[in-house]
Amino acid sequence: MFSRKKFITVCEYCRKGKIFFPPRMFLKELVFSCIFITSLIVVPSTIFAKETLPSDTQENISTASTTEGLLASTEQMIEQLIRQIDLQQDNTLDKGELADNPNPTSYFSSIPNIRPTGGKITSIYGIRVHPVYHVPLFHSGIDFSVPEGTRVQSTGDGIVAFSGYDKGYGQKITVNHGYGFKTIYAHLSKSLVRQGQKIKRGDIIALSGNTGVSTGPHMHYEVHKNNVIVNPTAYFFDENNPDKFITIQKTSPEQEGNNS
Repeated sequence: MFSRKKFITVCEYCRKGKIFFPPRMFLKELVFSCIFITSLIVVPSTIFAKETLPSDTQENISTASTTEGLLASTEQMIEQLIRQIDLQQDNTLDKGELADNPNPTSYFSSIPNIRPTGGKITSIYGIRVHPVYHVPLFHSGIDFSVPEGTRVQSTGDGIVAFSGYDKGYGQKITVNHGYGFKTIYAHLSKSLVRQGQKIKRGDIIALSGNTGVSTGPHMHYEVHKNNVIVNPTAYFFDENNPDKFITIQKTSPEQEGNNS
């Protein structure tokens, strides 16, 4: 015999439901009450349905969930390791390079405004089809076609921040000119300066070569301004406009008559 006290008829359930639905209930409270009542019905039925599944089906679901979890965890670990390796490589290069030029010369002497070497510019700054990988990639500088052993000069006063081998750049020199300017000379055959050495515009700092990722003898040249890669040709000296690096502050009409 089952006791009827354990069960509630629909009418009784509705009458008890009036506790949750007073006449002047706000909409927010009404929605909350509906969710609460629904959970009392749905959750037990879900648990009951899970318990009635065959044991082999439950084991398969558990195994699938465990496998998916392991795969997700493994992918996350691999991604984390890749990030750590990339970060270590970047930090290694940064630690080996002087961060700043504490005592630069004058602003005009430090601007990298001359060509680093002779020869024809064979690859310009911007998007191009990479000569080795044969896919469109951003070219961060310009390339000068010169025979191996051609002299390379500093384009402005500064201090040698890096001199050595750097992956795709091959033999490379980085010069920190101060005032936010930095220049890079790559694919060299020989460096003629050392890290920390002070140099002047026009000093011979290296010989061109064919090191690193390169298809032939040439010299790669970059200009960075405030840690942003810019077009080097924008800083080449222009005889028709020698004052292009001078910033002229225009006076407003209201200030023109004020001499104080």
